[in-house]
This record gives sequence, C-alpha cells and structure tokens, in this order.
Amino acid sequence: MKRNWMFKVAKMMIGFAGFVLLAGVAVMLLWNALIPDIFGGTPITWVQALGLLILARILVGVRGHTGWGRHKGGYWRARWESKMAAMSPEERKKWKDEWRRHGCWGETGEEQAGHPEETKGEA
Repeated sequence: MKRNWMFKVAKMMIGFAGFVLLAGVAVMLLWNALIPDIFGGTPITWVQALGLLILARILVGVRGHTGWGRHKGGYWRARWESKMAAMSPEERKKWKDEWRRHGCWGETGEEQAGHPEETKGEA
C-alpha cells in the first residue's frame, strides 16, 4: 500500500513538471511569434517565459480566487441574492418573465407561450 502511494506522488510530480514544461513552451512560442513583429521586442527564452507566467500569476491571479482558477464571486453573488430576497414573489415572476421575453433567461417569448408552468392554470 505504501508503494502505491509513492507511485501516485511520483506520477503527480511528473505530470506537474510536464505541465510547467508545456506552459513555458506555449508562452515562449506565442511571445516569439507575436511580440517581435508587433512591438519590435526581442525573443525570449523558456526560462523567461516561466518568469512571465509566475509574474502574471502574482499580478492577476491572487485576488478573488480560492485556488488555481476557482473564482468565488462572493460579492456579486451576495448582492444578487439580497436583491432577489427583497423582491416579492410577484415581482420575481414579473422580472423573470421580462427577461424571458428578451431571451436572456432561458426561453424566448415564443417558447414561453408553450411553457408548462404558464399553461397549468389555464387547463
């Protein structure tokens, strides 16, 4: 059992190293294909491309994330939920119907006409 655990850790380390290698190569190739022609910059090496990835992570990726790429959206979610909680059921239905009519909340106005919830009371 202990050997199986060590094998999994080794696979994870190899996978992470492969990801870092490929990400660095991708950034380097994109940079060298675009930046020298567009802005007159110089080509970069693989190590410099890794440095750019780390710098981008520090500058952009730290705030508002719980991990690598998982965004909480806590402020906007709380604001939306408080706004919806303050509405009466009739206001919520009116709001949803208005958004459906514009095609922004699921079905469009034509599809809404045959919606099962809408036809319950009519039958």
